[in-house]
Amino acid sequence: MSQAQEIAERIQRRLGGLKAGTLKIFGDWFGRPHDNVHTIVSVKSDGECLIVGFNEGEELKVWNPSQTTIDDDTFEIGKAERVRWEWFFYGRSKIAENRYFLEYKGSGNTIRGETNVDWYKPSFATSPDSPAVELV
Repeated sequence: MSQAQEIAERIQRRLGGLKAGTLKIFGDWFGRPHDNVHTIVSVKSDGECLIVGFNEGEELKVWNPSQTTIDDDTFEIGKAERVRWEWFFYGRSKIAENRYFLEYKGSGNTIRGETNVDWYKPSFATSPDSPAVELV
């Protein structure tokens, strides 16, 4: 069983009782600090990729996740090779043209960011010392 599959099973058992909150990826806030709340509604794995679904159709993909704390008060994935957050532009139709992503790839002390966002320039203010993913 892969680490991603093991984590997915742990999350599945706790659905409905997990920590919800604002997303941070490698220390980089999605949106402004504490301006939104994301609630986990589904989870699965695909090989070494953990795939977490959220209440507004968002999807979080985490490759080779490890060092996790997942309970009522904490949702944290300490380490990952790559993290991708996908969401529909809020307030618009949930169609492919309105689907955006932020992707983070770690290598040593460097984390590179990529995106298809076209209405602002993400800062990708990351830190390799921060958890790969956390809901705060």
